[in-house]
Amino acid sequence: MRLLGLLLCAFSFGLAQQAQNFHLKDGDRVVFYGDSITDQRLYTTFVETYVLTRFPDRKITFIHSGWGGDRVTGGGGGNIDARIARDIVPYKPTHVTIMLGMNDGRYRAYDQDIYDVYTSGYEAMVKRIKAGVPGVHITAIRPSPYDEVTRAPMAGGGYNPVLIQFSNYLNELAKRENLGIADLNGPVVQMLQRAQRTDAATAEKIIPDRVHPGPAGHLVMAGGLLRAWDAPARVSNVEIDAAAGQVKNADRAKVTDLKSGSPLSWTEVDQSLPMPIEWDDPVVKLAVQSSTFSESLNRESLKITGLPEGYYALRIDGQQVAVWSEKDFNRGINLSLYPTPMAKQAANVHRLTLQHNNIHFARWRSVQVPLEKDSYAKAGPAMTALDALDEEIIGKQRAVAQPVAHKFELVPATKEMTNIPPGFTPVFNGKDRTGWHVSQVNHHGKTEAWIVENGVLSGAQDRPGHGGILLTDKRYKNFEVYIEVNPDFGCDSGLFLRSSEKGEAYQVLLDYLEGGNVGGIYGEALQGVRGQAADWKSHWKTGDWNSIRARIEGDTPRIRVWMNGTQITDWTDTANHLPDGAVDGMIAVQVHMGDRWIAGGKHRFRNIAVRELP
Repeated sequence: MRLLGLLLCAFSFGLAQQAQNFHLKDGDRVVFYGDSITDQRLYTTFVETYVLTRFPDRKITFIHSGWGGDRVTGGGGGNIDARIARDIVPYKPTHVTIMLGMNDGRYRAYDQDIYDVYTSGYEAMVKRIKAGVPGVHITAIRPSPYDEVTRAPMAGGGYNPVLIQFSNYLNELAKRENLGIADLNGPVVQMLQRAQRTDAATAEKIIPDRVHPGPAGHLVMAGGLLRAWDAPARVSNVEIDAAAGQVKNADRAKVTDLKSGSPLSWTEVDQSLPMPIEWDDPVVKLAVQSSTFSESLNRESLKITGLPEGYYALRIDGQQVAVWSEKDFNRGINLSLYPTPMAKQAANVHRLTLQHNNIHFARWRSVQVPLEKDSYAKAGPAMTALDALDEEIIGKQRAVAQPVAHKFELVPATKEMTNIPPGFTPVFNGKDRTGWHVSQVNHHGKTEAWIVENGVLSGAQDRPGHGGILLTDKRYKNFEVYIEVNPDFGCDSGLFLRSSEKGEAYQVLLDYLEGGNVGGIYGEALQGVRGQAADWKSHWKTGDWNSIRARIEGDTPRIRVWMNGTQITDWTDTANHLPDGAVDGMIAVQVHMGDRWIAGGKHRFRNIAVRELP
């Protein structure tokens, strides 16, 4: 036991030391300098958000000074002397990153004269920056790749090998000039290779024009720079022994009010936040899963031992994260891979990161540079006002990044509930109709033949021809609903979105009968809606459970529908046709009136869950 304690202490010290080794300290100022890839303000803002969320107690300032088309000699923003004097030196940075090379190679095969211009220009630039900002730490960035993985290489041996030669020179220069070095080429190429093997069509979208990555590529690039700065992987690490009712470990987290039993619950305050990742974006998801980003920079670990055999839903602040088995909890779960309130908080930080960078960019590129040779009396005050607004947003950004307490619960679940997508919270408890009610004013009727058995809600006509709808008590605006259905053939039902009490709604068709359609859109009791049928039969599993996932968003609704994981419908209305222009409503399931229902037939539903959208 003493040895185990020593090992745990050593491990904890190592994690603390990793955070301590991170290059950026409280009070540092960073200038990101480069060409159009830096000018995209994507890898740079990802880095900024990482630092803000991982070290919310440190006040570190970031300035984004990329300019499209730049080379080591300068470009559209002026020659290199003007750029350094205006876009680096006045900010008195403690750290400067430089990413140049994509334009310097001139998109052709290796040329010694071009290489010489790059190397001599880069060395002169480094000397000028050091002279203008004594003591500054410079990180030379190996330029991001020209994509010759998802497309054929450029004639003459390819262009990315030219960038690699430039990069190898930077390694040598870094040793001579005591610079930091960050590789934003190799990790992206490796990611592209893995992504290409997994999904070639989606992999092409990571760097759409072969030069400028989208957010997916920039996130991986940000990882390369952060690793060069010894950024810690750990967000937090919590381990709980459920059987003993004890917190075994809480690294970068504080756990209080632990209550054993069913449900197991506790309050947790993490010292930092995970990186916000757009898992709904298939390009981002592929890139992250094809890289080492999560394991090397985004580990938010939760381990729970001593649980009885079975399945458990993790809920944080009442929002369901996902359902796992006791074996999964025993192995440990990386919560950064899932939609949690912590991830949502981090996304809000990133939103503010983008806001304040947009304000600085407007000040710099719309006022300072284009008007610098004119004598407008209001130009100075305008820049001062924009600087003040920038600082106000930064203050809010830092406030939003601060630690927040969250209530964790581990609720017993069923194996079938593992089908519910992460981030969707059940609105049907599988036991009774709590949270739902039968409409008394719907034109289909008010059938009471809504029965709950063994986790399944079945709807039927309680007498021939008499149908109705069952509605949620709660109203929703922008949301996704997940539901599993297993109807008898000959039953006409529907999934109502933004429904009124009368059943006036946008309907996802569940017409499982001759000539029917499942997954298409219909305006239930709405005038002027031109619906859309879905090509659904090839995705439907006859005699089995089928998942339907519907997403509605916007005042003029856009509705998308997935069947068994495949999108089959993407429809946008021409206007909002709900009564009185309503933009919210209830969710409902239907039993159709009349003869569009087979005698004795049932429409079965289970695992009904909702994810609310901004």
